[in-house]
Amino acid sequence: MNQIQQAKPKITFKEFILKHKANLSYLWNYRQRLLLMGLLGCVIGFGCAHYFIKATYTSRLTFMIEEKTSGLGGFMGLASQFGLDLSGGGGDLFSSDNLMLMLRSQKIIESALLEPLPELNNDHLLNNYLHNHYPKALQKKKIKLYKINMQRNAFGRDKDSILAEVVIDIQKSIAVNKLDKKASIINLTLTDVNEQWAFLMSKLIIKKATDLYLDLKVGKTSRTIGVLESRLDSVRRTLDGLISAAAVETDQSKALVSMQSKVPAAKKQMQIQILSAMQAELVKTLELNKFALQREEPVIQVIDTPTMPLKKTGQKRILTAVLGCFLVTTLVSAWLLAKKWWGEVH
Repeated sequence: MNQIQQAKPKITFKEFILKHKANLSYLWNYRQRLLLMGLLGCVIGFGCAHYFIKATYTSRLTFMIEEKTSGLGGFMGLASQFGLDLSGGGGDLFSSDNLMLMLRSQKIIESALLEPLPELNNDHLLNNYLHNHYPKALQKKKIKLYKINMQRNAFGRDKDSILAEVVIDIQKSIAVNKLDKKASIINLTLTDVNEQWAFLMSKLIIKKATDLYLDLKVGKTSRTIGVLESRLDSVRRTLDGLISAAAVETDQSKALVSMQSKVPAAKKQMQIQILSAMQAELVKTLELNKFALQREEPVIQVIDTPTMPLKKTGQKRILTAVLGCFLVTTLVSAWLLAKKWWGEVH
């Protein structure tokens, strides 16, 4: 059985106009009212954009992670013979994925917020953030500004809770992503309503991340060098004293025939040999550690830094005014047509 499928008739724009000509004619009678309501929608949209939608500024910073290869296999092998590991260690500690998470960590953000800056008259970014985002709470004295030189461990419960809330808000405004999956180039963007704050905070986050790297990577080596230098100075002072004492004992024992009288001088000579060997090992270990310290460099190399003025987004008063005009006009038109249909039905 053959079924004849009939195509649905397509309604052209002209047919649509003719079909709804009565409705359009009805709305045309209220054109002045619609025009006024459209203008009112423009004003409402413009006012909402101006007073309720804040402009935001985006600070963008691009950097790369250095992947070092020592190229010093022979020297590293020599150092390993003395029980020293100068390979740097922790190769995956500052991988790109870990570093991207670290830039948004609480430790990095807190240390950046609490550092006094000359650009803010030696105030820190935390107080500046409170001025920008909590002006009413400051005026009503619901919250207070933080003292510039106040230690982090001296914060009370209230200040800890405010700081934690600020850190969460900042973490939401930070975006860290790779420009290419195969490359180690990372892009950091930070958005805020205050242009200067976004500019300073983005640069300070990178600085704090670099400082943390140096502390974790080089801090142990630096402390080891300090201990070695102190120990070497002590050995040298003791050795100098023994050499002088041994010389005196030798001079005194020359006139004596008894071998027992030469025992103190022999003991001092033995101590001198032991301390000389110890001094040689300390010097060797110290120089190897100094070399390891010189090899360590910041893992973060900044490529592009943010420049003023920053990219501005938000508000869009004209677009919001057009949308307000369209929305109000559409709602009034729908109300007029519904009123007309209700009158015809009843």
